[in-house]
Amino acid sequence: MPATGTPMPWEQNAGPCVMAPPHLSEWARRAAAFLERQGMEDLIAFATSGSSGSPPKAVLFTRQALDICARGALEHLHAERGDWCCPLPVWHVGGAMIYLRAGLAGTAVHALEGKWNPRAYADLMKTSGARWSSLVPTQVVDLVNGEIQAPPGVRCIIVGGGALDMETGRRARALGWPVVQSYGMTESGSQLATALPDEPYHTDRLSILPHWEVAADSLCRARFQGEGKLCGRLLTQDNGEFLLEHVPSRDWWTTCDLVRLEGRFLTFLRRADRLVKILGELVDPDAVQEALQRRAPGAVVEATAHPRAGAELVACGPSMARLKEASREWNETAPGPQRIGSIMETPIPLTIMGKLDRTALRAMMREHPEKRERVDFPR
Repeated sequence: MPATGTPMPWEQNAGPCVMAPPHLSEWARRAAAFLERQGMEDLIAFATSGSSGSPPKAVLFTRQALDICARGALEHLHAERGDWCCPLPVWHVGGAMIYLRAGLAGTAVHALEGKWNPRAYADLMKTSGARWSSLVPTQVVDLVNGEIQAPPGVRCIIVGGGALDMETGRRARALGWPVVQSYGMTESGSQLATALPDEPYHTDRLSILPHWEVAADSLCRARFQGEGKLCGRLLTQDNGEFLLEHVPSRDWWTTCDLVRLEGRFLTFLRRADRLVKILGELVDPDAVQEALQRRAPGAVVEATAHPRAGAELVACGPSMARLKEASREWNETAPGPQRIGSIMETPIPLTIMGKLDRTALRAMMREHPEKRERVDFPR
């Protein structure tokens, strides 16, 4: 039980526990009933749609596996002492693991109530004296944009759920927030590799946590093995029924992430399943997005079908003028297949966890083609 005295959901009732956001409560109820019928009463599952926007699925863990992940994170960060602050929902693996780490260390968790508010978060960190916390990149951006100073005594802020760019990371450090980039996924019980707070902020060469073995396959996709690994997945089929996928303990889990490994250090490169073919060449929209964001912070690049080229890149963001200028500058030097074909002024949709909602963005692009404006290619 966490040191706050608040039991985790799976400690309150017998049977399988499916952790899911409120809008998936009925789905979670059906998923738990299905697992119980399969005789899997002791499992804990976290609902996830995945980075590629697939239908809801549940990643399954034993209780022992989650404890191993929590202990590994404590050991990696030397976080055996000091309270935690939790601004994340407990149904998400990132929030749940905060409670597990604190429970194993015998320290307290101070939960941020209500909707995310950067000043309320900073105040809670100050009044509680919490030394440890986790945030998603958009939350760090809010702290930086608000020029909110960190209280003294904060030891480490783990950033997960996506990459925090170098400039924002450095600005957060300058405000006293000891942010560290992490790499992981639901299937790894949150973290697979995480930087350390006594290092300058960086997003490459992240230290692999002690309870994991990590390798790369012939395509450079990350694979991992360890006792904290998932034991299965519950997939949602098109007809709404469930399909149980077992993951044997001896098997390595292969991700869709391309990485570079140097001993016990991992650098995330890109998602393998995001590559698209344009004019016969493979193009990485994420690499183009990263370059465009240097000119237009917050811009998002998405690929859409094109009758002649096969696909084209579309830049989206809240400022048409900034998108137009940044896209034209990029197109002047970019190879033909990597050029931005059109731009679309739109607010960027986010998930309940503050991550980019690509499924919603693609739907907006399909439903409002009139909002897209062509970008002139350089001659």
